[in-house]
Amino acid sequence: MGGLLGCGCLWAALVLAAPADVVIPIGSITINPMANNRRAVILQGKTKTVTTYQGQDSFGRSLCGQGFILEDETGSLDVLYLIRCQANETPVVVGEGERVIVHATIDVSSDNIKNTEGKELVFKAMATKIIRER
Repeated sequence: MGGLLGCGCLWAALVLAAPADVVIPIGSITINPMANNRRAVILQGKTKTVTTYQGQDSFGRSLCGQGFILEDETGSLDVLYLIRCQANETPVVVGEGERVIVHATIDVSSDNIKNTEGKELVFKAMATKIIRER
């Protein structure tokens, strides 16, 4: 009987756990950045302060992409979407004020990446996929 009860509790915990593909509010990330470091998340919001990035990684390979602030009703967060530049591949280009869904990993580190105002982005979302909302 005890084993059956234990299995029931485990099943209930699995059912009540949030699925990995659920959009979470930005405010739930920004309230405690260190607790969310390296966490894979899906965020949704509106873009602002969209910039283009061109540069190199630590091995001298070309990087390109975009940076923007993603904002929802709970807060805002810097987002970077960087890829290795290829002649036949262009990064997703988002415009100012677009509604997007961002798959990203939260990154809390000092890696000398700066925004357009020159502020170092110690806390950011490193996007792996961006989907425009229709």
